[in-house]
Amino acid sequence: MPAYTLRQPGSDRRVARIELSRIAPSPYQPRQCIDDTSIQELAESIDRFGLLTPLLVRRCSVGAYELIAGERRLRALKLLGRTHADAIVLSAYDRDCALIGLIENLEREDLHFLDEAEACRRILKEHGLSQEELAAALSMSPSALANRLRLLRLSVEARAFIRESGLSERHARALLKLEDGAQQLQFARLAAKSRWSVRQLEAQIAHNLNAAPTAKSEVRLIRDNRLVINALNDTVRQLKRIGVHASSRVEAHEDSYDVIITVRRPYDADA
Repeated sequence: MPAYTLRQPGSDRRVARIELSRIAPSPYQPRQCIDDTSIQELAESIDRFGLLTPLLVRRCSVGAYELIAGERRLRALKLLGRTHADAIVLSAYDRDCALIGLIENLEREDLHFLDEAEACRRILKEHGLSQEELAAALSMSPSALANRLRLLRLSVEARAFIRESGLSERHARALLKLEDGAQQLQFARLAAKSRWSVRQLEAQIAHNLNAAPTAKSEVRLIRDNRLVINALNDTVRQLKRIGVHASSRVEAHEDSYDVIITVRRPYDADA
């Protein structure tokens, strides 16, 4: 299968001085949380050295643009009170905008792994790419992309806590061994509170999965014991029907049942 390539005609690239109020935010921004402190630091850098990398936009209509990449730069410029900025204007399709925005954030290396996973899922869902095509566009292996997407099997609550607590991607992968969302959140909280390493978290999860039978299993065991006892009592009733003098009684103990069946000898019958 040929690799998917971004449709960015070189002749469409040009740098323009654009009024910031005319630039709409990108609907494909993969980064869900942008730290205010980092915006402030970037604003100070731009104020001192200028905007080193232009914004990346596409034209929506006459005099109107949509941001493709550069959300943090745009916010920093607005924080400084700037009204205009240099921007590279592209002719790009929706699918390309989503990919360019994701790639631009990946190249900066601080995109949260869950943001990346959710952005990839959105591109796959909305733009008809296969996982192989998306992996090629992102210069990653299909297996690496599949592993990243698997993280979205974690519950919404667990994913939110992972973001908040700063647990690593390897911690998140360990939590995938738990199918129950409540348990995923429980162990994520324990890992963060106790500062477990990934190996410690994996060991705790393994211990939980290999724990003693649950109450449900114990109920099933009791029911199975009753089935055995009822079967023995049925046998006694069958013996009585054919004239055998038989009786039974059950003695319950803490960890066992004693089923005692008494069959009287024939010469005792008239005694």
